[in-house]
Amino acid sequence: MVQRTAEASVQRDACSEGGSNPVCPSGEASALRQDFFNDRQTLRCSVKKCPGELHAGKGDYSFRTGLETWVCSSCGHRGFRSREGVISLFRCGQEFKFSYGPSTHTITVVLSSAAVNLWSTHGVTDEQLAKMAAEWTLLCGNLKKPVTLGISSEEFADFYLYFCAD
Repeated sequence: MVQRTAEASVQRDACSEGGSNPVCPSGEASALRQDFFNDRQTLRCSVKKCPGELHAGKGDYSFRTGLETWVCSSCGHRGFRSREGVISLFRCGQEFKFSYGPSTHTITVVLSSAAVNLWSTHGVTDEQLAKMAAEWTLLCGNLKKPVTLGISSEEFADFYLYFCAD
């Protein structure tokens, strides 16, 4: 039996340096680690390939649900955002339940271990990832359907591109 070994090298540049500053492809690592959706006046539209920005609708706040409506200036997409952010109710393994405002509705987020591992390279914990996914799905206009972030799911690709694409 002949053993074969190959020499491997890792290319390093400014974007691959680890340490205490996690890096996202778009350079928004600090935004990813904070409440991304809160304290912003405009947000990128969550519709694929739409170059527009979402703006808070004037007077479109529902005291019953605790959500304000955000509207895209280009495509007219309507999404939602909770003024208080989403509230973590509980988690069971990789399944998280969130509520928003005074509403009794919940959002379910299910994370795959591969998604958690990928996002951890950007300095995002599984709790932060689940919260980001819950806020993102509201912004997409989804109030009820569970969000499943598995590497092979289309939702995961849309979610990842929303946060890390240029």
